[in-house]
Amino acid sequence: MSTSTPEAVKKLLENMQTDLRSLSMECKKKFPPVKEAAESGIVKIKTIAARNTDILASLKENSSEVVQPFLMGCGTKEPKITQLCLAAVQRLMTHEVVSEAAAGNIINMLWQLMENGLEELKLLQTVLVLLTTNTVVHDEILSKAIVLCFRLHFTKDNITNNTAAATVRQVVTVVFERMVAEDERFKGIVEQPTPVQGNTNRRSVSTLRPSAKDAYMLFQDLCQLVNADAPYWLVGMTEMTRTFGLELLESVLNDFPGVFLQHQEFSFLLKERVCPLVIKLFSPNIKFRQGSSSAASPAPVEKPYFPICMRLLRVVSVLIKHFYSLLVTECEIFLSLLVKFLDGEKPQWLRAVAVESVHRLCVQPHLLRSFCQSYDMKQHSTKVFRDIVNALGSFIQSLFIVPNTGNPAATNAPAGEDHTEKDWPVNVVIILL
Repeated sequence: MSTSTPEAVKKLLENMQTDLRSLSMECKKKFPPVKEAAESGIVKIKTIAARNTDILASLKENSSEVVQPFLMGCGTKEPKITQLCLAAVQRLMTHEVVSEAAAGNIINMLWQLMENGLEELKLLQTVLVLLTTNTVVHDEILSKAIVLCFRLHFTKDNITNNTAAATVRQVVTVVFERMVAEDERFKGIVEQPTPVQGNTNRRSVSTLRPSAKDAYMLFQDLCQLVNADAPYWLVGMTEMTRTFGLELLESVLNDFPGVFLQHQEFSFLLKERVCPLVIKLFSPNIKFRQGSSSAASPAPVEKPYFPICMRLLRVVSVLIKHFYSLLVTECEIFLSLLVKFLDGEKPQWLRAVAVESVHRLCVQPHLLRSFCQSYDMKQHSTKVFRDIVNALGSFIQSLFIVPNTGNPAATNAPAGEDHTEKDWPVNVVIILL
Protein backbone atom coordinates (compact mmCIF):
# COMPACT_ATOMS: atom_id res chain seq x y z
CA MET A 1 0.00 0.00 0.00
CA SER A 2 1.23 3.50 -0.84
CA THR A 3 2.48 5.56 2.09
CA SER A 4 0.62 8.64 0.81
CA THR A 5 -2.95 7.33 0.76
CA PRO A 6 -5.38 8.82 3.31
CA GLU A 7 -5.52 5.51 5.15
CA ALA A 8 -1.73 5.27 5.35
CA VAL A 9 -1.42 8.88 6.56
CA LYS A 10 -4.09 8.31 9.20
CA LYS A 11 -2.33 5.16 10.37
CA LEU A 12 0.98 7.05 10.54
CA LEU A 13 -0.50 9.76 12.77
CA GLU A 14 -2.04 7.15 15.06
CA ASN A 15 1.23 5.22 15.34
CA MET A 16 3.20 8.38 16.05
CA GLN A 17 0.89 9.37 18.88
CA THR A 18 1.09 5.84 20.25
CA ASP A 19 4.89 5.95 20.12
CA LEU A 20 4.98 9.32 21.88
CA ARG A 21 2.61 8.11 24.61
CA SER A 22 4.75 5.01 25.14
CA LEU A 23 7.86 7.20 25.31
CA SER A 24 6.16 9.47 27.83
CA MET A 25 5.24 6.53 30.04
CA GLU A 26 8.74 4.99 29.88
CA CYS A 27 10.41 8.29 30.81
CA LYS A 28 7.85 9.40 33.40
CA LYS A 29 10.03 8.79 36.46
CA LYS A 30 13.66 8.71 35.31
CA PHE A 31 13.70 11.23 32.44
CA PRO A 32 11.18 14.06 32.97
CA PRO A 33 12.55 16.28 30.13
CA VAL A 34 11.97 13.47 27.63
CA LYS A 35 8.46 12.96 29.00
CA GLU A 36 7.66 16.64 28.51
CA ALA A 37 9.07 16.61 24.98
CA ALA A 38 6.95 13.56 24.12
CA GLU A 39 3.78 15.23 25.40
CA SER A 40 4.59 18.36 23.40
CA GLY A 41 5.06 16.12 20.37
CA ILE A 42 1.60 14.67 20.82
CA VAL A 43 0.12 18.17 20.79
CA LYS A 44 2.14 18.99 17.67
CA ILE A 45 0.87 15.90 15.85
CA LYS A 46 -2.73 16.67 16.76
CA THR A 47 -2.30 20.22 15.49
CA ILE A 48 -0.94 19.03 12.16
CA ALA A 49 -3.73 16.45 11.82
CA ALA A 50 -6.41 19.09 12.50
CA ARG A 51 -5.29 21.28 9.59
CA ASN A 52 -6.78 18.91 6.98
CA THR A 53 -4.24 20.13 4.41
CA ASP A 54 -1.23 18.26 3.07
CA ILE A 55 -0.37 16.38 6.24
CA LEU A 56 2.76 14.70 4.90
CA ALA A 57 4.17 18.02 3.71
CA SER A 58 3.40 19.56 7.12
CA LEU A 59 5.08 16.67 8.90
CA LYS A 60 8.18 17.03 6.74
CA GLU A 61 8.27 20.79 7.29
CA ASN A 62 8.08 20.27 11.05
CA SER A 63 10.07 17.04 11.15
CA SER A 64 12.90 18.52 13.23
CA GLU A 65 10.43 19.17 16.04
CA VAL A 66 8.59 15.89 15.50
CA VAL A 67 11.71 13.73 15.83
CA GLN A 68 13.19 15.68 18.74
CA PRO A 69 11.48 13.64 21.50
CA PHE A 70 12.78 10.43 19.91
CA LEU A 71 16.30 11.82 19.64
CA MET A 72 16.14 12.76 23.30
CA GLY A 73 14.89 9.26 24.08
CA CYS A 74 17.91 7.75 22.32
CA GLY A 75 20.07 10.06 24.41
CA THR A 76 18.93 8.26 27.56
CA LYS A 77 20.92 5.17 26.40
CA GLU A 78 18.27 2.92 27.91
CA PRO A 79 17.88 -0.14 25.64
CA LYS A 80 14.09 -0.32 25.77
CA ILE A 81 13.64 3.41 25.17
CA THR A 82 16.27 3.49 22.43
CA GLN A 83 14.62 0.62 20.54
CA LEU A 84 11.24 2.32 20.76
CA CYS A 85 12.66 5.61 19.46
CA LEU A 86 14.59 4.06 16.58
CA ALA A 87 11.49 2.17 15.43
CA ALA A 88 9.50 5.42 15.47
CA VAL A 89 12.18 7.26 13.52
CA GLN A 90 12.27 4.49 10.92
CA ARG A 91 8.51 4.81 10.49
CA LEU A 92 8.88 8.50 9.71
CA MET A 93 11.65 7.76 7.20
CA THR A 94 9.54 5.16 5.43
CA HIS A 95 6.84 7.79 4.83
CA GLU A 96 9.48 10.26 3.54
CA VAL A 97 8.55 12.97 6.02
CA VAL A 98 12.11 13.69 7.15
CA SER A 99 13.68 16.99 6.13
CA GLU A 100 17.37 17.53 5.45
CA ALA A 101 17.85 19.18 8.84
CA ALA A 102 16.01 16.38 10.65
CA ALA A 103 18.05 13.76 8.77
CA GLY A 104 21.24 15.48 9.92
CA ASN A 105 20.06 15.38 13.52
CA ILE A 106 19.19 11.70 13.17
CA ILE A 107 22.63 10.80 11.78
CA ASN A 108 24.31 12.71 14.61
CA MET A 109 22.21 10.77 17.12
CA LEU A 110 23.09 7.46 15.46
CA TRP A 111 26.76 8.43 15.58
CA GLN A 112 26.56 8.95 19.35
CA LEU A 113 24.91 5.56 19.81
CA MET A 114 27.63 3.98 17.65
CA GLU A 115 30.39 5.52 19.75
CA ASN A 116 28.70 4.14 22.86
CA GLY A 117 28.34 0.66 21.35
CA LEU A 118 24.53 0.67 21.62
CA GLU A 119 22.00 -1.06 19.36
CA GLU A 120 24.53 -1.55 16.56
CA LEU A 121 22.34 -3.71 14.32
CA LYS A 122 19.42 -1.31 14.74
CA LEU A 123 21.71 1.58 13.80
CA LEU A 124 22.68 -0.10 10.55
CA GLN A 125 19.06 -0.79 9.77
CA THR A 126 18.12 2.84 10.45
CA VAL A 127 20.89 4.22 8.22
CA LEU A 128 19.84 1.91 5.40
CA VAL A 129 16.17 2.89 5.70
CA LEU A 130 17.09 6.58 5.66
CA LEU A 131 19.32 6.36 2.59
CA THR A 132 17.09 4.02 0.56
CA THR A 133 13.77 5.79 1.16
CA ASN A 134 14.91 9.43 1.08
CA THR A 135 17.22 11.56 -1.04
CA VAL A 136 17.64 14.43 1.43
CA VAL A 137 21.02 13.29 2.76
CA HIS A 138 24.04 14.70 0.93
CA ASP A 139 27.56 16.01 1.47
CA GLU A 140 29.01 15.77 4.98
CA ILE A 141 25.94 14.14 6.53
CA LEU A 142 25.98 11.38 3.92
CA SER A 143 29.70 10.82 4.45
CA LYS A 144 29.11 10.59 8.20
CA ALA A 145 26.43 7.94 7.67
CA ILE A 146 28.77 5.92 5.44
CA VAL A 147 31.65 6.21 7.90
CA LEU A 148 29.32 4.97 10.65
CA CYS A 149 28.66 1.81 8.65
CA PHE A 150 32.37 1.33 7.90
CA ARG A 151 33.29 1.63 11.56
CA LEU A 152 30.69 -0.92 12.59
CA HIS A 153 32.16 -3.25 9.95
CA PHE A 154 35.33 -3.44 12.03
CA THR A 155 33.75 -4.28 15.38
CA LYS A 156 34.67 -7.50 17.14
CA ASP A 157 31.17 -8.94 16.97
CA ASN A 158 30.90 -11.20 13.90
CA ILE A 159 27.18 -10.61 13.36
CA THR A 160 27.60 -6.84 13.45
CA ASN A 161 30.70 -7.10 11.28
CA ASN A 162 28.96 -9.09 8.54
CA THR A 163 25.78 -7.02 8.68
CA ALA A 164 27.78 -3.80 8.40
CA ALA A 165 29.73 -5.15 5.41
CA ALA A 166 26.47 -5.90 3.60
CA THR A 167 25.14 -2.47 4.57
CA VAL A 168 28.25 -0.72 3.24
CA ARG A 169 27.92 -2.51 -0.09
CA GLN A 170 24.27 -1.54 -0.37
CA VAL A 171 24.90 2.07 0.65
CA VAL A 172 27.68 2.43 -1.95
CA THR A 173 25.28 1.08 -4.56
CA VAL A 174 22.57 3.52 -3.43
CA VAL A 175 24.93 6.48 -3.80
CA PHE A 176 25.65 5.58 -7.43
CA GLU A 177 22.02 4.70 -8.18
CA ARG A 178 21.11 8.21 -7.06
CA MET A 179 23.59 9.61 -9.55
CA VAL A 180 22.15 7.49 -12.37
CA ALA A 181 18.63 8.69 -11.47
CA GLU A 182 19.89 12.28 -11.35
CA ASP A 183 21.43 11.91 -14.82
CA GLU A 184 18.13 10.51 -16.10
CA ARG A 185 16.24 13.54 -14.76
CA PHE A 186 18.59 15.91 -16.55
CA LYS A 187 18.77 13.83 -19.72
CA GLY A 188 18.63 15.99 -22.83
CA ILE A 189 19.79 19.15 -21.07
CA VAL A 190 22.99 20.31 -22.72
CA GLU A 191 25.57 21.74 -20.35
CA GLN A 192 28.97 23.14 -21.21
CA PRO A 193 31.52 20.87 -19.48
CA THR A 194 34.37 22.43 -17.55
CA PRO A 195 37.82 20.93 -18.19
CA VAL A 196 39.04 18.81 -15.29
CA GLN A 197 42.47 19.77 -14.05
CA GLY A 198 45.01 17.16 -13.00
CA ASN A 199 44.68 17.86 -9.29
CA THR A 200 44.07 14.58 -7.50
CA ASN A 201 43.90 16.20 -4.07
CA ARG A 202 40.91 18.47 -4.49
CA ARG A 203 38.14 17.98 -1.97
CA SER A 204 35.17 18.68 -4.25
CA VAL A 205 34.19 19.01 -7.90
CA SER A 206 32.12 22.07 -8.74
CA THR A 207 31.17 20.73 -12.19
CA LEU A 208 29.01 17.94 -10.78
CA ARG A 209 25.43 17.92 -9.54
CA PRO A 210 24.74 16.99 -5.87
CA SER A 211 24.32 13.21 -6.24
CA ALA A 212 27.16 12.99 -8.75
CA LYS A 213 29.42 14.93 -6.40
CA ASP A 214 28.63 12.50 -3.57
CA ALA A 215 29.46 9.55 -5.83
CA TYR A 216 32.69 11.19 -6.98
CA MET A 217 33.87 11.95 -3.45
CA LEU A 218 32.99 8.43 -2.29
CA PHE A 219 34.82 6.72 -5.14
CA GLN A 220 37.83 8.99 -4.76
CA ASP A 221 38.06 8.14 -1.06
CA LEU A 222 37.76 4.42 -1.76
CA CYS A 223 40.85 4.81 -3.94
CA GLN A 224 42.54 6.77 -1.17
CA LEU A 225 41.80 4.12 1.44
CA VAL A 226 42.90 1.22 -0.75
CA ASN A 227 46.13 3.13 -1.31
CA ALA A 228 46.52 3.46 2.49
CA ASP A 229 46.07 7.25 2.29
CA ALA A 230 43.85 9.48 4.40
CA PRO A 231 40.38 10.10 2.91
CA TYR A 232 39.24 13.59 1.91
CA TRP A 233 35.49 13.11 2.40
CA LEU A 234 34.98 10.08 4.65
CA VAL A 235 36.22 11.92 7.70
CA GLY A 236 36.41 9.73 10.79
CA MET A 237 37.46 6.51 9.08
CA THR A 238 39.67 4.63 11.52
CA GLU A 239 40.15 1.33 9.71
CA MET A 240 39.88 -0.14 6.23
CA THR A 241 41.10 -3.41 4.74
CA ARG A 242 42.54 -3.32 1.26
CA THR A 243 40.63 -6.44 0.23
CA PHE A 244 37.26 -4.94 1.15
CA GLY A 245 38.14 -1.70 -0.62
CA LEU A 246 39.09 -3.54 -3.81
CA GLU A 247 35.80 -5.46 -3.69
CA LEU A 248 33.90 -2.17 -3.48
CA LEU A 249 35.89 -0.67 -6.37
CA GLU A 250 35.22 -3.73 -8.51
CA SER A 251 31.51 -3.62 -7.70
CA VAL A 252 31.16 0.06 -8.65
CA LEU A 253 33.19 -0.26 -11.86
CA ASN A 254 31.27 -3.35 -12.95
CA ASP A 255 27.76 -2.14 -12.05
CA PHE A 256 28.01 1.50 -13.17
CA PRO A 257 30.30 1.69 -16.23
CA GLY A 258 28.12 4.38 -17.79
CA VAL A 259 28.97 6.79 -14.99
CA PHE A 260 32.67 6.62 -15.88
CA LEU A 261 32.10 6.70 -19.62
CA GLN A 262 29.69 9.65 -19.63
CA HIS A 263 31.31 11.96 -17.07
CA GLN A 264 34.81 13.22 -17.71
CA GLU A 265 35.34 13.77 -13.98
CA PHE A 266 34.93 10.05 -13.41
CA SER A 267 37.02 9.20 -16.46
CA PHE A 268 39.70 11.32 -14.83
CA LEU A 269 39.48 9.17 -11.70
CA LEU A 270 39.94 6.03 -13.79
CA LYS A 271 43.09 7.27 -15.48
CA GLU A 272 44.65 9.20 -12.61
CA ARG A 273 43.66 7.17 -9.56
CA VAL A 274 42.45 3.65 -10.32
CA CYS A 275 45.01 2.58 -12.93
CA PRO A 276 48.09 3.88 -11.06
CA LEU A 277 46.73 2.25 -7.90
CA VAL A 278 46.35 -1.14 -9.59
CA ILE A 279 49.83 -0.95 -11.13
CA LYS A 280 51.32 0.06 -7.78
CA LEU A 281 49.65 -2.79 -5.89
CA PHE A 282 50.76 -5.31 -8.50
CA SER A 283 54.40 -4.31 -8.14
CA PRO A 284 55.19 -6.39 -5.03
CA ASN A 285 52.83 -9.16 -6.05
CA ILE A 286 54.59 -10.13 -9.27
CA LYS A 287 57.85 -10.84 -7.45
CA PHE A 288 58.27 -14.55 -6.92
CA ARG A 289 61.48 -16.52 -6.83
CA GLN A 290 62.20 -20.03 -5.73
CA GLY A 291 64.27 -20.49 -2.58
CA SER A 292 67.88 -21.55 -2.86
CA SER A 293 68.59 -25.26 -2.80
CA SER A 294 71.32 -24.65 -0.24
CA ALA A 295 70.14 -25.78 3.18
CA ALA A 296 72.72 -23.62 4.92
CA SER A 297 71.44 -20.26 3.67
CA PRO A 298 68.06 -20.51 2.01
CA ALA A 299 67.06 -17.43 0.05
CA PRO A 300 63.83 -15.73 1.14
CA VAL A 301 60.81 -16.58 -0.94
CA GLU A 302 58.69 -13.62 -2.03
CA LYS A 303 55.17 -14.77 -2.75
CA PRO A 304 52.24 -12.78 -4.10
CA TYR A 305 49.58 -12.17 -1.50
CA PHE A 306 46.62 -14.22 -2.71
CA PRO A 307 43.64 -12.14 -1.45
CA ILE A 308 45.01 -8.90 -2.90
CA CYS A 309 46.23 -10.43 -6.16
CA MET A 310 42.94 -12.20 -6.85
CA ARG A 311 40.90 -9.02 -6.31
CA LEU A 312 43.31 -6.92 -8.35
CA LEU A 313 42.95 -9.28 -11.28
CA ARG A 314 39.19 -8.98 -11.04
CA VAL A 315 39.49 -5.19 -11.13
CA VAL A 316 41.81 -5.48 -14.14
CA SER A 317 39.27 -7.67 -15.96
CA VAL A 318 36.54 -5.09 -15.34
CA LEU A 319 38.75 -2.20 -16.47
CA ILE A 320 39.62 -3.94 -19.74
CA LYS A 321 36.08 -5.17 -20.33
CA HIS A 322 34.25 -1.86 -19.82
CA PHE A 323 36.82 0.89 -20.28
CA TYR A 324 39.23 -0.32 -22.93
CA SER A 325 38.34 2.62 -25.21
CA LEU A 326 39.40 5.09 -22.50
CA LEU A 327 42.44 3.18 -21.26
CA VAL A 328 44.25 1.87 -24.32
CA THR A 329 47.74 2.50 -22.92
CA GLU A 330 46.87 1.29 -19.43
CA CYS A 331 45.23 -1.86 -20.79
CA GLU A 332 48.45 -2.67 -22.63
CA ILE A 333 50.21 -2.73 -19.25
CA PHE A 334 47.48 -4.84 -17.68
CA LEU A 335 47.48 -7.39 -20.49
CA SER A 336 51.27 -7.66 -20.30
CA LEU A 337 50.90 -8.37 -16.58
CA LEU A 338 48.42 -11.15 -17.29
CA VAL A 339 50.89 -12.72 -19.70
CA LYS A 340 53.63 -12.58 -17.05
CA PHE A 341 51.35 -14.27 -14.53
CA LEU A 342 51.02 -17.27 -16.89
CA ASP A 343 54.78 -17.85 -16.71
CA GLY A 344 55.79 -21.31 -15.46
CA GLU A 345 57.81 -19.86 -12.57
CA LYS A 346 54.79 -18.23 -11.01
CA PRO A 347 52.74 -19.97 -8.27
CA GLN A 348 50.18 -22.39 -9.64
CA TRP A 349 47.23 -20.56 -8.08
CA LEU A 350 48.40 -17.28 -9.65
CA ARG A 351 48.55 -18.91 -13.07
CA ALA A 352 45.04 -20.29 -12.53
CA VAL A 353 43.63 -16.89 -11.60
CA ALA A 354 45.38 -15.32 -14.61
CA VAL A 355 43.82 -17.93 -16.93
CA GLU A 356 40.40 -17.12 -15.52
CA SER A 357 41.00 -13.42 -16.15
CA VAL A 358 42.08 -14.08 -19.74
CA HIS A 359 38.99 -16.24 -20.21
CA ARG A 360 36.71 -13.36 -19.20
CA LEU A 361 38.28 -11.23 -21.90
CA CYS A 362 38.49 -13.83 -24.65
CA VAL A 363 34.76 -14.58 -24.60
CA GLN A 364 34.26 -11.06 -26.03
CA PRO A 365 35.37 -11.11 -29.69
CA HIS A 366 35.27 -7.31 -30.04
CA LEU A 367 37.99 -7.04 -27.40
CA LEU A 368 40.24 -9.48 -29.24
CA ARG A 369 39.82 -7.48 -32.45
CA SER A 370 40.64 -4.31 -30.55
CA PHE A 371 43.79 -5.87 -29.11
CA CYS A 372 45.00 -6.75 -32.59
CA GLN A 373 44.18 -3.33 -34.02
CA SER A 374 45.61 -1.30 -31.14
CA TYR A 375 48.71 -3.35 -30.39
CA ASP A 376 49.74 -6.18 -32.72
CA MET A 377 49.01 -4.33 -35.97
CA LYS A 378 51.04 -1.29 -34.96
CA GLN A 379 54.73 -1.26 -35.69
CA HIS A 380 56.11 0.01 -32.39
CA SER A 381 53.62 -1.54 -29.99
CA THR A 382 53.61 -4.62 -27.79
CA LYS A 383 52.30 -7.69 -29.59
CA VAL A 384 49.69 -8.33 -26.93
CA PHE A 385 47.47 -10.79 -28.77
CA ARG A 386 50.48 -12.82 -29.91
CA ASP A 387 51.90 -12.90 -26.39
CA ILE A 388 48.57 -14.09 -24.95
CA VAL A 389 48.34 -16.92 -27.48
CA ASN A 390 51.94 -17.97 -26.85
CA ALA A 391 51.51 -17.82 -23.08
CA LEU A 392 48.36 -19.95 -23.23
CA GLY A 393 50.16 -22.45 -25.47
CA SER A 394 53.04 -22.75 -22.99
CA PHE A 395 50.59 -23.06 -20.15
CA ILE A 396 48.72 -25.92 -21.83
CA GLN A 397 51.98 -27.72 -22.59
CA SER A 398 53.04 -27.44 -18.95
CA LEU A 399 49.87 -29.24 -17.88
CA PHE A 400 50.90 -32.32 -19.87
CA ILE A 401 54.58 -32.14 -19.03
CA VAL A 402 54.04 -31.87 -15.26
CA PRO A 403 51.48 -34.44 -14.07
CA ASN A 404 48.89 -33.32 -11.53
CA THR A 405 49.28 -36.36 -9.27
CA GLY A 406 52.01 -35.96 -6.70
CA ASN A 407 53.01 -32.52 -7.90
CA PRO A 408 53.89 -30.41 -4.83
CA ALA A 409 53.28 -27.21 -6.76
CA ALA A 410 49.66 -28.25 -7.27
CA THR A 411 49.02 -28.02 -3.57
CA ASN A 412 50.50 -24.61 -2.89
CA ALA A 413 47.29 -22.70 -3.50
CA PRO A 414 46.04 -20.86 -0.41
CA ALA A 415 43.66 -22.77 1.80
CA GLY A 416 39.98 -22.25 1.29
CA GLU A 417 40.24 -21.28 -2.41
CA ASP A 418 38.93 -23.53 -5.17
CA HIS A 419 41.69 -23.13 -7.76
CA THR A 420 42.84 -26.67 -8.61
CA GLU A 421 44.76 -27.71 -11.67
CA LYS A 422 42.11 -30.18 -12.75
CA ASP A 423 39.85 -27.24 -13.65
CA TRP A 424 42.40 -25.39 -15.80
CA PRO A 425 42.22 -27.46 -19.01
CA VAL A 426 38.46 -26.92 -19.13
CA ASN A 427 38.91 -23.14 -18.94
CA VAL A 428 41.67 -23.19 -21.52
CA VAL A 429 39.62 -25.25 -23.97
CA ILE A 430 36.71 -22.82 -23.55
CA ILE A 431 39.04 -19.90 -24.26
CA LEU A 432 40.48 -21.50 -27.40
CA LEU A 433 37.03 -22.37 -28.69
